[in-house]
Amino acid sequence: MKAKVTRRQFLKSTTQAGVLLGIVGGSTWGGGCASGKSFDILIKNGMVVDGLADKSYQADVGIIGERIEAIGNLRKAQAATVLDAAGRTVSPGFIDIHSHTGPELLINPRAESKIRQGVTTELGGNCGGSSFPLKRELQDEERRWAEKVGLEIDWVDLEGFHTRLMKNRIAVNHAALVGQGTIRSYVMKQERREPTSEEMEQMKALVAEAMEQGAFGLSTGLEYTPSGFATTSEVIELCRVAARYGGFYATHIRSEADQLMEAIAEAIYIAESAGIPLEISHLKAAGKVNWWKTPMVIDLIERAQQRGLAVNADRYPYTAYSTGVTIFFPQWALEGGTKRFLERIRDRELRQKMRAETVERVIANNSWESILIVGVNTEKNRPLEGKYISDAADEVKKDPYEFICDLLIEEDGNVSIVGFGMSEENTEMILKHPLVMLCSDGSALAPYGPLSEGIPHPRNYGAFPRFLGLYAREKKLLTLPQAIKKITSMPAAKMGLKDRGAIKQGSFADLVIFDPQTISDQATYTDSKQYPAGIDYVIVNGKIVVDHSEHTGELPGKTLKGPGAK
Repeated sequence: MKAKVTRRQFLKSTTQAGVLLGIVGGSTWGGGCASGKSFDILIKNGMVVDGLADKSYQADVGIIGERIEAIGNLRKAQAATVLDAAGRTVSPGFIDIHSHTGPELLINPRAESKIRQGVTTELGGNCGGSSFPLKRELQDEERRWAEKVGLEIDWVDLEGFHTRLMKNRIAVNHAALVGQGTIRSYVMKQERREPTSEEMEQMKALVAEAMEQGAFGLSTGLEYTPSGFATTSEVIELCRVAARYGGFYATHIRSEADQLMEAIAEAIYIAESAGIPLEISHLKAAGKVNWWKTPMVIDLIERAQQRGLAVNADRYPYTAYSTGVTIFFPQWALEGGTKRFLERIRDRELRQKMRAETVERVIANNSWESILIVGVNTEKNRPLEGKYISDAADEVKKDPYEFICDLLIEEDGNVSIVGFGMSEENTEMILKHPLVMLCSDGSALAPYGPLSEGIPHPRNYGAFPRFLGLYAREKKLLTLPQAIKKITSMPAAKMGLKDRGAIKQGSFADLVIFDPQTISDQATYTDSKQYPAGIDYVIVNGKIVVDHSEHTGELPGKTLKGPGAK
């Protein structure tokens, strides 16, 4: 019987292999054995940071087809394409462990804002929302959005979605979690109650189906509806199904502010009860009154790991979050979906009933003065984009709460915001922690076409270069090899990807060549649609997709399947 290899054992073994492929006794592997080969692409003279070893080493990298064929001194080798990486770092392609990219790849398969950051693999379906399962009869919001961006939705499950992606072709590799909120909506619509036994079985069957079709695990968005309507025990039952297929549990916890400690404890309890690895999404303490909790939260996570829980977290390198403004409203007000919610805020009595809790949540995350309006639907309200809620309310002489209620009615319930709620000190503490990986918490956007609307959070365009430039190079929170691990081999190990996330012979040729002295983000909160600087080449499955400031048009991405896929 074949022994099962745990992710921890896999990571340890690949780290040891990385040392062997690096500098051993002053010489690099592959010095003569591959010198006579002919490669499709030969990367010469670069400093390799392989995602595994704690040091960089000078080596050439030879690619044949989709795979890395050789690493070492390949100066005598021939190649169809030679890339001179002198003065540059050669690293594995970056893996975005917490992404929201999904149908965006069908709208614009070039994945502009992600591939130009060096992201070669994205894990979508986070925060409880996935692109599947869908009913053939689309909900009103789904249909309106698809019509707006010119997208035909012709799939119902993960297999159908990935088939569509491969038919259209994509620039990055795409993997997916299945969203518990999407599943709950599929079975129970937007109802705020416990499921019947039949509904519970149907939800479990949908999780099993998604896992068999290649999902990497289950996600929740417990601050959102309808995900947050679920009890702890309901989530545990679904996690047990995902665990049977070798998946992990990624959670946007119930509170990232006043109830932060309780929410972290619930996430750990769910994972331990279900016997499933845990990923805490975009770990943060939102609101100045909660900043002191960060060391205690980290202690809770470390203690869970010491007990044997395979627990990690992810975080983007910014002090502002981004979401929809409805996150501040009570869940009872959001029950039944957008149409019912809008009916309630039109009712003066119900609007006042939800005021106290809504304002309290805003204050817990900071204030009306710290929340920026970044996305609306109507041209009438487009001038509000880029304004703080407090300033926009003052201009029309309205109370901020009344202003935002009226705006939600005008915008059919859809107002996107950026909120400045986290401290820089805590951000640095989280980013450098050995259990934390980097993420964007964003989507593949573009500064043109349907994906260019609004003022998106700069993380959509700059998260990974910002991490390497600001936090690794300038602030020296981590060494470059330590930072690279957090965006390559660590997420690969969490996902169970054995042939991505490291530069080693036989791995898929997902690679980034960048200038470690100049790599940086250019996107700002008010001018966010800016590509980063310092990246020379991005290679996906052996094809050059980014050549300096140009997208080559290559679409070599694959759809990846999780450990339980049949």
